[in-house]
Amino acid sequence: MWAYLINKIFFSLKSIVKNVSKSLLASFGILLLIAFIVFYLSFRTSIKNYVSDNLLGSLAINEIIISPKTRPGKDVFSPAVSPQNRIRIKDVKAIRQMEEFSEVHSIIRSNYTSKLAIEFMGKEKAPYVPICGIEKEFLKGKVKNWQQFRYSKKKKIPLIAPKMAIQSLNNYTAVKGLPQFTEKQLIDFPCQFLVDIDPPNLSPKRIKIPAEIFAFSSVVDFPGVLAPTYFVVDLANRFKKYYDQGQKGYSYIKMYARVKNIKKIPLITERLEGMGLQVESQSDISKKVNKSILIIDTVFFFLGITILILTIIAIFNSYLIIVYHRSHTFSLKRVLGISKIRIVSFFLVEAALVGAIYGFLGFKAGNYLISYSSDHLAAWLPALKGILFQTADFNILLLAIASSIAISVLAAFFPALLAANKNLFKAVRRL
Repeated sequence: MWAYLINKIFFSLKSIVKNVSKSLLASFGILLLIAFIVFYLSFRTSIKNYVSDNLLGSLAINEIIISPKTRPGKDVFSPAVSPQNRIRIKDVKAIRQMEEFSEVHSIIRSNYTSKLAIEFMGKEKAPYVPICGIEKEFLKGKVKNWQQFRYSKKKKIPLIAPKMAIQSLNNYTAVKGLPQFTEKQLIDFPCQFLVDIDPPNLSPKRIKIPAEIFAFSSVVDFPGVLAPTYFVVDLANRFKKYYDQGQKGYSYIKMYARVKNIKKIPLITERLEGMGLQVESQSDISKKVNKSILIIDTVFFFLGITILILTIIAIFNSYLIIVYHRSHTFSLKRVLGISKIRIVSFFLVEAALVGAIYGFLGFKAGNYLISYSSDHLAAWLPALKGILFQTADFNILLLAIASSIAISVLAAFFPALLAANKNLFKAVRRL
């Protein structure tokens, strides 16, 4: 009994394997479809990770950003700090006293005009860069070694620069044909502040302050650098005597607040907007990002559906041709007593095996396309150099194989029914 079953299974598998080689060519479109799916899923994940790391940063769902409502042309980071682009002191105090917040951190900006001088490739560049200050406690969980982000008059000022600065630098080096830089290579990079002091009725002076790059972070989502708060305050106090005593020498430009109850964010937002401030939360940013991702998804969805339909039609037609050429074989099997269900099952097993093979090959092809795109992206689109494309993982492999099998079996199902119902006499007459 067991010998009979094993014998039957062996010859069935032998027949299936023999026919699979013929079916592979008929189902070649599956490979292209799976490669497209794997490429898109990896592309989508890479884009979302890039946006999350460089735009959303590490702002938690229960944190909000509070900033002044600026008028057109009166941006917070314009060279001249005016009352329209800073948070009033009374509002800062009111926000700190709000019971709805468990933590409040402020970003202050020096009112002095400053440049950041950097020597690069033998040339010194000194663009205007605002000096901003942040408490190191805010950086906990957002920046590595955040405890060491502190001000000391005997050491260089540690600076946190925006992650986008690395991309801008690499765009420049790509155009010049120079090597690309990583974040690790730029840590501790030396630079210096050039701060212009122009007190009333006195000669202007420029002071130089040594600094170095401490870290790159998406916490800095503005065209400036972050230094320890105490440095900005100390800088203001050093020259306070030259200015109006009513001026602090720095301005509050942003506040980060952690909300105790996220359900109250809408009410808190309404209250703060009533104070003439604008509020942004992770949910607001996420909605904008998700809307952009949805547009990408929609385009790729319709493109994928079109490819899927064309692939199924092509496989369907190919299997019909296979059924036509193998009609005598199917008819003879019916005469020998093989049931329709077994014929359909054999045909679908062949289709499933073909689907599994193309699912695996499509996965490999999709990963190759991702790797190739990652290696050559800078040459094609330097602006997207910062995106790190990640190849698909084992879960995507399983999804690729399962999808490929499903598509192949679906396309082969109706031809399988035709094969099971072939008439022997018509088949012989055709021959």
